[in-house]
Order: sequence, then C-alpha cells, then structure tokens
Amino acid sequence: MESGIDETFQRYEKKLPKLIEKISKTMINSKCTTSFFKHDLQKARLQKGLCPVKACSPPLSKIPFHKYNIPFCPEHGIRIHKNTFVYYNGSSKEEQILATRRNLMFHSDYYIDNFFKKKSSKAESERLCYENSEDAVSYNIFTELLAKDKLNKLVELIADRHINEDIELYLWGGKIDLKNNKFSLCEPLLKVREHLESGIKYYKTEPDIILIVPKKLIICFEAKFGSKNPIAEDKEVKPGEKPKKREELIERYCVSNKIIDADEIFNLDKNTSVFYEQLFRNLVFASSMAELEDKIDWEVVNLRSQYVLVERSSNNVVMVCHCERQRSNLISLSTKGLR
Repeated sequence: MESGIDETFQRYEKKLPKLIEKISKTMINSKCTTSFFKHDLQKARLQKGLCPVKACSPPLSKIPFHKYNIPFCPEHGIRIHKNTFVYYNGSSKEEQILATRRNLMFHSDYYIDNFFKKKSSKAESERLCYENSEDAVSYNIFTELLAKDKLNKLVELIADRHINEDIELYLWGGKIDLKNNKFSLCEPLLKVREHLESGIKYYKTEPDIILIVPKKLIICFEAKFGSKNPIAEDKEVKPGEKPKKREELIERYCVSNKIIDADEIFNLDKNTSVFYEQLFRNLVFASSMAELEDKIDWEVVNLRSQYVLVERSSNNVVMVCHCERQRSNLISLSTKGLR
C-alpha cells in the first residue's frame, strides 16, 4: 500500500514544476495596450534587467520562461530579456492576441483573423509580439505598401521595368487580400514544395514575401533585418527536417529537381567558403515557380536593414550560393529603399 502511495507521489512530484509554471503564467498578466517606439525606450536598461520604457519605476514581477524565471513589467506588459523585450499580456489566447496587436502597426485585424486564429501554414505565427520580430517588420511594411498601392513602385525598382498590372502579395506562402479579408495559399509554391520537399515536416521552405506580376514576374524575398543569413553546416538532421549539408542541399533541390535545369542557373562545381542555404533554397524555389508559370522572369531579394548592409557589408551576398552562371538573379536591398 505504502509503495503504491510513494509511486503516485513521485509521479505527481515530477509533474509539479510544469503545473506550477502553468498556474504562475495564468496569474501574471497585464492590461497594457500601448505600443512603444524608439523615443519611448532606453534599451540600455535591458542589460540591468529593467523595463526598457524610460523612467519606468514600478516593481517588476518574475514570470516563467522555459527553465527560468525572468523579469516582467506588469505596468507596461513587457517580458524582459537581456538585449530585447517581448510584448506580453498573459498566457491566454486573447492575451496573446492583444500582445501581437501591439507590435503590428497596420492591418492587425487581418493578421489575427487569417494567421493567428486560423490554422495557417505560417510557422510560429504567435511570435510577432517579439520586439525584434523580422516577421512583424515584413508584415507592417508590405501590407501597408499593398494598401497604399505602392507595390508597383517597389517591383519597378527591383525589375527595372514599368509595371502597370496589379501585384499579388504573398506573406509566408499566403495571398494577402485586405479588401475582402481573405487568405489563400500560393499554388506555385505548393507545387514546388510537393516536388522538392516530400517528407519534409519541420519546416517546409517558406519565402518571407512573394510578389507576383501574373504571367510576367515572380520575386521572392528573404527578410533579415537583424539576424544573419543561415549558412550550410556539416550537420546531421532528424527525420522530417530539411538538409543542412551543402552536398545534401544540392542533391535534394538541384539534382532531384525535375522542374528546372539547375546547371543553367548554378555552377555547382564552384567551391567557395560560404554557402547560404536559405538564400539557395529561395533561388531554387523562385526559378522553379517561374518555370511552372510558363517560364516567366524571376528574382530573389535579400531584404536587410541599412545597419546590416553597412556594418556587415553586402559583399557576402554577391557570392551567395557560389553558383549563378548567368546574370545575378539575387538582389540586396535595404529597408531604406522602401521609404
């Protein structure tokens, strides 16, 4: 009898930390709805574990985050990390929606309706409440360009041609239709995924932004406003994951590719020290989608902040995949050019 009680106690004792964490999260929340901008913040305060809002003095709480308890400001609804912060209003779905809205300056209702509430193909759709979320920046910029009918100007800048047609905007593989509050998946992307990424579960290739001029042009964007372009690694992956090794990437996306003739686009024999695997996949997907759309033109844009372009140099992007044979279909563009 006693041994049975001991086993039951030990079983629940193992579950206790997670139970306490879950209860703690439901008890800690914030009613703050304010979005904070550069002039509101003093980011150096984060290094001291303080709320980044200038002159914030209310006492901080602690909130469970993974294996740690980290500072949380209930007054401003901010979870405090060493070099950044996250809008946090609580753990319930309604509170997560509120936190996400605070980081979306434009068309937040559309995002909540079509990405957050519905099951979409968008990976980690709840992470747009992070202050340094590149997805939030992409969403804010491109949905507003769409709403203001400015996408034509952007495409003209990239493609160096006059564009009269309406531009289709896709974010993370979904077509953005603000006027009708509708969302549909990009058919050419789905077809290329089916051909090249059968068996891939975590996660299928997802260009941040796709602009399509029907029957004329496809442009895929990879947005990197603070982070670096991922590099191929000599690393084994788990079943269902995309390859990391250079030779395995080439085998899956080029050698096995029956949509395009990869040799016409890439010089895969060229040996360089760096292989940007994410940009490589974007190049393959853009060219493959264009081929499926009656061989229309295509481009890939590495969209980065002016800081990244200046401080880290854009020279690396030119040798991106160590491979293009013909004129470069890869463009490096800063957000400064979108103003």
